[in-house]
Amino acid sequence: MKNKMLWIGSVFILILSVICFVVFGVGTELIRAITGESNGTSFGKYNGKDIVLAPGTDFANAVQNYTNYYQYQGQELDQSAYFYIYNYAFNSAVQSAAYKDAVKKSGYKPSGKEISRAMLPHLLNAEGKFDPKLYNKISNSDKEAMKSDISNQLTWQRFYSDMFGGSETVGKYALYGIKTNDSEKDFLASLSNEKRALKTAAFNKADYPEEEIKKFGTENASLFDSYSLSVITVKDESQAKKLYGQLTNNEIIFKDAITEYSEKYYSDGDGVVKQNYAYQIKENLENEADFAKIDTLAKDAVSEVIKTNKGYSIFQSTGSKKTASLDDSATLDVVKNYITTNKQDLIESYFIEKAKDLIAKTKETGLNHIFDEKNGLTVENIPAFSLNYGNLSIAGTFAEGSAKAFAGASTNEEFLKKVFSMKKGEISEPMVMGSYITVFQVTDIQNEAASEEQIEKIASETANYDQTSAQSALLSSPKVENNVTSVYFNKIIKQ
Repeated sequence: MKNKMLWIGSVFILILSVICFVVFGVGTELIRAITGESNGTSFGKYNGKDIVLAPGTDFANAVQNYTNYYQYQGQELDQSAYFYIYNYAFNSAVQSAAYKDAVKKSGYKPSGKEISRAMLPHLLNAEGKFDPKLYNKISNSDKEAMKSDISNQLTWQRFYSDMFGGSETVGKYALYGIKTNDSEKDFLASLSNEKRALKTAAFNKADYPEEEIKKFGTENASLFDSYSLSVITVKDESQAKKLYGQLTNNEIIFKDAITEYSEKYYSDGDGVVKQNYAYQIKENLENEADFAKIDTLAKDAVSEVIKTNKGYSIFQSTGSKKTASLDDSATLDVVKNYITTNKQDLIESYFIEKAKDLIAKTKETGLNHIFDEKNGLTVENIPAFSLNYGNLSIAGTFAEGSAKAFAGASTNEEFLKKVFSMKKGEISEPMVMGSYITVFQVTDIQNEAASEEQIEKIASETANYDQTSAQSALLSSPKVENNVTSVYFNKIIKQ
């Protein structure tokens, strides 16, 4: 039994990384503990056949393997971890079923000699020779289980090698698997032949100056007046009108109406409006013109019924309106938050114009004003990179993480088109990239053919893409019925 466990350990990582074939037996007691049933539970289907969590199934063994792997990694086996485990295991079981079907159609079956050869390395003594004593210590049932496990693994390896290649080669070419044409490798390698290096200057939109914030606040001061209000909100208009009549006839007081009827969409539990600046109140009104009915309320007065975004509301003034003071730092913070949330175009326009002025000075004087950090810019050099949308590893990646202003640049078509259409030394127009306004200059254009080593690496990368694409195609096949989420949350979690 000890030798069987050694054999298990030797293939464990390989199996986990590929398909999780039958390696660890899962017993009835474990199945009952997981599902509450001893005969197993179906988590979906492949080609009309149930993928069942039951002793001896590929799905059950994959669950066990992934569970062991999680434990080996020191991860906590909580509900979230088990959800991922079941999903990974289901995908593995689908692959197992598909591969076995394909091999079965081909008529291939591992011979006894093949199985014996695969068992032999796990039955050697310290000198590397076959040890009959080790073999004889294994019970007949364990021997049969090992042969069955190895047979399944060889079956999978046959399909996997035929489709994606194996370690066997003829010269430098893989004996099995999808072949990559030399012309295709040369073409893919050529994608990274031309590279461009950049010098960049970026304004951070978070650095929008206080004087501009104060200017906007002064010109739009009424937006930042604050109000002391309570509110009742109900979903039904007729109920709101009835409450309004009761309030105006003193049949109910506002505080009691809040407690008994209000939905509290726009207030705290006591009905107090917390987001009480004019612009915040207006955002909650379906018709902004109704704001005048709130703005003119005398203390303790109630408004008529006003249609809001989530129902019908009645407001009560509980204090005087406070006119915005732009000398108050708290008010300036409110204005800044408003601009950041609602007026990004204002910030962008400011920095774009500032960048254009610096570019004009640079072109006029020949001095790099636009790349002078004294002007409030972050200046960085970006190493040469190729035209590679999505930063695919197959074509020279762009180190976008090296510059905050270029986060997401690899999927920014406008940016890539500009960079690879510019001449060396040319300076771009300002460009909005995430939280930055960026200007860049092409400092170097490199043209260098790929080395033989890089070309061979391309072949390895395309093989990885083949495997990924095949798995995606298989798991999205109409033959697959995946019920893992519903079964896990509706059945297993509820045990």
